[in-house]
Amino acid sequence: MTVLSDREIKNPHGTFVKTRFLLPSLTKAEKKVAVFLLEKPDLVLGLTLAEFAEAAGSSQASVLRFCQKLGLEGFSELKLHLTKELSVKQPDVTSQEVSLDDSFAEIMEKVFLINIQTLQDTLALNAQNCEEALNALLTASRVIFFGMGDAIIPCYFADIKFKRLGINSQVHSDPDLQLTMASLLEPGDVAFAVSHSGRSRTIVEAMRLAKERKATTISITKYEKSPLTKVSDITIFTATVDTTLGKEIIARRVAEQAILESLYLGLLAKKRQQYEKNLKITTEVIKFNKL
Repeated sequence: MTVLSDREIKNPHGTFVKTRFLLPSLTKAEKKVAVFLLEKPDLVLGLTLAEFAEAAGSSQASVLRFCQKLGLEGFSELKLHLTKELSVKQPDVTSQEVSLDDSFAEIMEKVFLINIQTLQDTLALNAQNCEEALNALLTASRVIFFGMGDAIIPCYFADIKFKRLGINSQVHSDPDLQLTMASLLEPGDVAFAVSHSGRSRTIVEAMRLAKERKATTISITKYEKSPLTKVSDITIFTATVDTTLGKEIIARRVAEQAILESLYLGLLAKKRQQYEKNLKITTEVIKFNKL
């Protein structure tokens, strides 16, 4: 699975976003390259490939492998992106830690900034993977969503949206029902999981069962190296930076919901004639619930 093959960096700081995302999965030598880049990007611009490798305490081969993992052809292209990105001030989200001593106005500002940055960074990671997910959904016989805890919320959101288009979708919060549904999936079905950590036991098992049944498995998670990604055909990554007290910011849920909303609108755009008709019917019928 290629995570970062999209050549167009739409986020003005896409290289930094992708570098931070890749850090946990890099080799020791590649990690030295990444850390040096994040800490001294201005210095990198004035270095040759050999000088950069030496300064980072790594090798030229490791630098080139790192560039390839960013989706770049080589060191020259990396420097080109750095030149463009350093011309735009990079927001320091890590400095936006929410304190109980903050005024309410400060708390609001920090929460909004964290959510905005999370959405921008997530967008920089996922162009190709979202396209693959959309194509899988377009041909799906049915879509089953899986999530635990507050991760079930974006699943319910997506299920409602998909149903209004006439898509055969389901979501269940009960762990037993989730495993039951997964065990009965068939080729042509899509199992769609949402898990920030990628380590929810029930969700991972449900996706394993779905994959075993030859259904297409799609997941949204933050971590590339997690049990969930191992049982996912397509993985969409969120780039959440949580600096709030107790690490309970809703930024991860906002990013997940934005991804699902994008897929919903993508489906509507691709099958406009069919889905617009269904949406008109379902929109009209639920007017009954409003006075």
